[in-house]
Amino acid sequence: MKSLTKKIYLLDFLLALVGYILFVVMDTIVKKLGDTYHVSQIILVNSLSALLPIFIFIQIRHRWRRIKTANLKIHFIRSVLMFGAMFSFIISVNHLSLVAIYSIVFVMPLLLTMGANFFLNEKVGWRRYTAIIIGFIGVIVSVDPFHESFNKYAYLALLVPVLVSINWLIIKKYGEKENTYSFLIYGKLFLIIFSGIFALKYFVPMTTGDFLLNFNAGLVRGIGMIFILNSARHLPSSLFAPTHYIQIFAGALIGYLVFGDIPTLNNYLGNILIIGAGIYIIIRELTLSKKIVTNSTRPIIIPIKKE
Repeated sequence: MKSLTKKIYLLDFLLALVGYILFVVMDTIVKKLGDTYHVSQIILVNSLSALLPIFIFIQIRHRWRRIKTANLKIHFIRSVLMFGAMFSFIISVNHLSLVAIYSIVFVMPLLLTMGANFFLNEKVGWRRYTAIIIGFIGVIVSVDPFHESFNKYAYLALLVPVLVSINWLIIKKYGEKENTYSFLIYGKLFLIIFSGIFALKYFVPMTTGDFLLNFNAGLVRGIGMIFILNSARHLPSSLFAPTHYIQIFAGALIGYLVFGDIPTLNNYLGNILIIGAGIYIIIRELTLSKKIVTNSTRPIIIPIKKE
């Protein structure tokens, strides 16, 4: 029985890694399209195609009744925040290397830990605050804001983890009666509405090749979400929470292969500090039976409950 459990955990662990790598693939496609099309148009097509695998997933699991929502305001607020995060990310990723932007995005566990302390009255001790400081030092080292070649779009990229963290904290406080399926559907529908409003003004006819790229990016995103969702439902937090850091390594590799971006020594040193700080916080939470960051790394930024 233990052997079977280990095999299941290994499969789910690998699926989580593949899911996060698919997110990097999507980000890479978005980066290639960002110079040609407005960000709202990219989000619109991406969100539409991402619904397809989500619909199939819900149909296979016969969970259509579960998409009923207890609080539509939560979905609206969450979608506004996520639209802002995606908007900021897509603009930033067109001006920054993938490894640089992931260095910034992965301050989210640090922000969540502080946010949970201030807004959710979670007790955070000096050890985790020390890890937070080290993590922020890692970001400074990685993006090197004092260098003459510093890209100011890094400031815009910082909005991504800030907005995502606010999103999770609001859901944690007011939206835990919602279920995974309602978050999957309503979030995408609101994103389609928001991006569609902007796209009406900025829409540019896409070539067939670019449309297929954008459409496939959404499919990849939807499939990645399903892989991660499935893994998060089965894996213990100690195994699942660290898997999202694969995006930093995948971003560095794909960024080099596709865009010729070579990580600097600062990127390497900074990311070691960021990953080390994040994993320490996760380990510390597991030791103290806290669930601030380990729950927030669950898919679509909500804690997944066993069914």
